[in-house]
Amino acid sequence: MKPLWKFDTGKGYGSADVLLWPVVRDGHVYAAEPGGRVYALDTVTGRVAWETDLDLSLSSGVVLGKEWIVVASDEGELLSLNRLDGVERWRVQIGAEILARPVVSNDTILLRTGSGQVLGIDEQTGSVRWQVQHSVPSLSVHGSSAPLDMDNVAIVGFASGYLSGIDVTTGRELWNTPISRSTGTNQIDRLIDIDADPFWVDGVLYVAAYQGGVTALSLESRKLIWRSNKSTLRNLVANQELLLVTVDDGSLSALDLETGEDRWGQSALVGRGVSNPVVVGSGVTGAVGDFEGYVYLVDLVSGKLVRRGRARGGAVIGLFGSDMSGVFYSLSENGVIAAWKLPQAG
Repeated sequence: MKPLWKFDTGKGYGSADVLLWPVVRDGHVYAAEPGGRVYALDTVTGRVAWETDLDLSLSSGVVLGKEWIVVASDEGELLSLNRLDGVERWRVQIGAEILARPVVSNDTILLRTGSGQVLGIDEQTGSVRWQVQHSVPSLSVHGSSAPLDMDNVAIVGFASGYLSGIDVTTGRELWNTPISRSTGTNQIDRLIDIDADPFWVDGVLYVAAYQGGVTALSLESRKLIWRSNKSTLRNLVANQELLLVTVDDGSLSALDLETGEDRWGQSALVGRGVSNPVVVGSGVTGAVGDFEGYVYLVDLVSGKLVRRGRARGGAVIGLFGSDMSGVFYSLSENGVIAAWKLPQAG
């Protein structure tokens, strides 16, 4: 299996420990790299539609609105660019480290900071509409889950293991519930960060916490449906029946969406720094990447690895943008974006 195309975003990823999630929409891959360059790439050819150099270090992105793109700098600046040509619209100083990918809800940009703040930002002006503060442990995993926007409620996970629902319009905290609790005897063993993005399927909220397992909650009542002991920092994904989890040791697990029971486990990639999984095409095939730059296709019925390819450019740190046509994308630690497509049967 070979990539359809590859694009090197530059040297910014070589010395940075961040993941700036690209976004695929309307025939373009919108991407940024830690050194400050932002790109729009053609999804068919990988060619650059436009490029902007912001000349500052970026820590978070990318989020798309109807006509704009937002990224954040490592010095707490939020920047909005025109989606058509990359021209800067505004920049504002938030005054806090932003590691989580921003999320848009109607005309509000949702930010989660490393210090436990959640902010609602006016997308037209960059002004702060509201903010909610949560206490965070003195020691936590260096990362942040992005908020999930559900019917004008921002669902946010914190390093404390708590999950909150915040009214996007007013900033009022509607509820706050513990997902996992510290049980270790030292600071490392007591880490329970919610660093994977909350994930929603048919009224059920799936939340993963480091050393705290995966929890399924009723979104309406927030009551526990099931809990699995699979620890992960990677984002979750699902097809019609299975929740896919990249476990901390690198194995891939498929859990029954309704019961949380193990349907299969794939241990061939243990110790290989496996990325988040994606579901590709019609839903019977998944994909993951590893620390040597390989991308693997997984049969989601049996859990078997069925094919692999290599883009080169270092470890695969994220997969994204999968669609029904069988196309998906990988991002490497050296900033190489590669486009892939499921091979034709036969």
